[in-house]
Amino acid sequence: MVRNIDTGLLRAFTTVVETGSVTKAAAALSLTQAAVSQQIKRLEDLFDKPLFARKQRRLVLTPEGDQLLPLAQKLIALNDETWRAMAAPAFDGEVRLGVPYDLVARFLPKVLRRFDKRFPNVRVSLITSTSRLLLDALGRGELDLALATEASRPARAESLLVDRLVWVGAAGGDAWVRDPLPVSLGAETCAFRPYALAALAKWHRGWRPVSESNSLEPMVATLEADLAVAPMLTCAVPKGLVILSAAAGLPKLPLCHVNLYLPRNTQNDMATELASVLREEFDLRGRDTLLRARRKAPANT
Repeated sequence: MVRNIDTGLLRAFTTVVETGSVTKAAAALSLTQAAVSQQIKRLEDLFDKPLFARKQRRLVLTPEGDQLLPLAQKLIALNDETWRAMAAPAFDGEVRLGVPYDLVARFLPKVLRRFDKRFPNVRVSLITSTSRLLLDALGRGELDLALATEASRPARAESLLVDRLVWVGAAGGDAWVRDPLPVSLGAETCAFRPYALAALAKWHRGWRPVSESNSLEPMVATLEADLAVAPMLTCAVPKGLVILSAAAGLPKLPLCHVNLYLPRNTQNDMATELASVLREEFDLRGRDTLLRARRKAPANT
């Protein structure tokens, strides 16, 4: 017997888990608390399984609820992707996207794949460089949109992510104990370079350069070889490298924004659509982090 699942019920379920509260879920969904509670009840009746259990006046996921959560997320994502694909206008042509080189491997594959599925006739030209050079290119009209890593969010930018700079090195390595400290940095236009050097100067820690390049590969090579340490965003640390703990005795680095920029007066529809896909990917990353923290945590009633 074929049974259909109402994605509205699944969305109510995942929103309760994501927000940690039926009341907050109701606000997020523009529904009443009673309506959200009723949707959860209908979903439990559909599967004939309890999805939440009460524990000291709080809600926790049952094993059945824990099993449903990743499946519900996939169904909702597919539902939303199908809707966007069918509702989106048909475009062709080219959109030019500028991305700092350290964000490409972590974020761009899914973004480009998702955009290509929606707009197969649109060619994305990907340009990688440092944030400063990308913003200069955007100002000259050489890019249609750009990401940049910066210490703050300027008025004309949209912040997609706030993340901390951290010191990174080889797993099990000891480059961080050497004196002077061997450091791999980007070239003069690297966004992270002044923050790292200011922190080391304030810490009175001597250092020497190992790699200074506007490409990620030379920097990663020196780190994997345990020849140096380097500042990176937490979200962009490549596999095989580790974030150095406070025990390494290196100075704390500041928070940084990943900002989205569109031209002031010459936005095109394709750039606007690609910007939407970028927002979705960064939002999904943030939600995944939140869910990992909350999957086993109780939800307020």
